[in-house]
Amino acid sequence: MVLKFTLERALQFGWEGLKGWAYSSSEDFPRASAAIFEVKTHHGKVKSTVSDRVYYVLEGTGDFVVGEEVVQVKAQDVIIVPKNTPYDYRGKMRLFLVHIPAYDESGEVKLEQEQRNDL
Repeated sequence: MVLKFTLERALQFGWEGLKGWAYSSSEDFPRASAAIFEVKTHHGKVKSTVSDRVYYVLEGTGDFVVGEEVVQVKAQDVIIVPKNTPYDYRGKMRLFLVHIPAYDESGEVKLEQEQRNDL
């Protein structure tokens, strides 16, 4: 079992206004996975049918729209998004994310038609 994950080995992904690094996947540990995001605009409205999500704001400020609620966040805040809950976030932030259980692309539901180009 892998216990340590580094930025150098992380899988980079993203689209205009957002960069991400997936530190781990379900193949590493099926019960949780982790990623870092650098947000310059917004993520795009989604929901996960598989994972609860825990976001820790490392730097910056922004808003999370979780369900119908808008929550302002700043460095050192934590936001928990339950599975099956539509959400988005926007602002200029650096976020640490934990998926519980691990991220599963088949459980991602995009709720916006905006085109996102992967890096």
